[in-house]
This record gives sequence, structure tokens and C-alpha cells, in this order.
Amino acid sequence: MKERLQRLDSLYGKFCKIETAICMILFVVIVVLVFLAAVLRKINLPIQWSNDVAQLCFAWLAFLGADIALRKGSLVGVALITTKFNETVQKVLNIICYVIMIGLLIIMAKYGFLLAVRDWQRAFQTLPISYSFVTLSLAISAVLMICSIIHNVLHINELNGCSTVSCSCKSAERDMGEK
Repeated sequence: MKERLQRLDSLYGKFCKIETAICMILFVVIVVLVFLAAVLRKINLPIQWSNDVAQLCFAWLAFLGADIALRKGSLVGVALITTKFNETVQKVLNIICYVIMIGLLIIMAKYGFLLAVRDWQRAFQTLPISYSFVTLSLAISAVLMICSIIHNVLHINELNGCSTVSCSCKSAERDMGEK
């Protein structure tokens, strides 16, 4: 069982690196595209499709970035209160929060996929692709966040004095970097 968990952790670590690389690429594309569009618009050579591509990239960047923030423990929290409790109470509170988050993420995934199906016929103004590629970012990222939460719960005993489960992911990422 422990060997399977280690293989799963290794696979998850590789996925996390890919997800982070995708976010970095999306961020660079947005910055370059918006800057280039502004400069070219100033000299009367507008790029008609730049807003649509930037919107598509931004939607994916925002939701994939939310998964990265969840995994790294960078989401807004109330550590001021939870750090006053002992480690066992902190773990219980984290699990309760994660259960609530999973419930909300399931709703987001369900309605995100339904919205993507409903929007399939809707197209961008300047791109020959469906607008569903934007709305799918919500649903897919919700599923990825559920996976991140499950990973965090599986590693809840690795808190090492941290007030959030995500601290265990930092130590897991550090351990994976040493391999």
C-alpha cells in the first residue's frame, strides 16, 4: 500500500510540475499578447483576436492557479485562530474544511461541465473555436482541486507543526526535489 502511495505521489508531483509550467506559459502569453496588442493598436495595426486569446488564457490561468494555490497553502485562511489549537484539532478542522470544499467543488464541476455543453455552439467573436474551451476551465480545475484535496488528506499526518495540511505538500515537494 505504501509503495502504491509513493508511486501515486511521484505521478502527482510530475503532474504538479506540468500544471505549474502551463500556468507560467499562459501568464507569459497573456503579458506578451496584451502588450503587443496595445503597441500595435497605437500604430493603427490592431490584432483583432488578441482579446479573445487573452480571455481564454486568463480563464485557464486563474483556475489552474487556484489549484496550485490550494496545493501550496496559499489560499486565504484563518490561521490566526487555528494555530491556537493543538495539532489534532487542527487536523480535524482541516478535514472539515476540505469536506466542505469538496462539496462546493463537485457543484462547480457539475455545473461547469453543463455550462460547457450548453455553450458548445457559442463561438468567440474572432476565433473559430467554441467558447466552451473557456467554461471548461472551471469544471476541469474543480476536478483537479478535488484531486489536490484528496492528496492533502492522504498526507494529513505529515503536518510537522504546520497549521494547514498544505504545509505537508511543501515538505513532500521538497522531498521529491531531493530524489
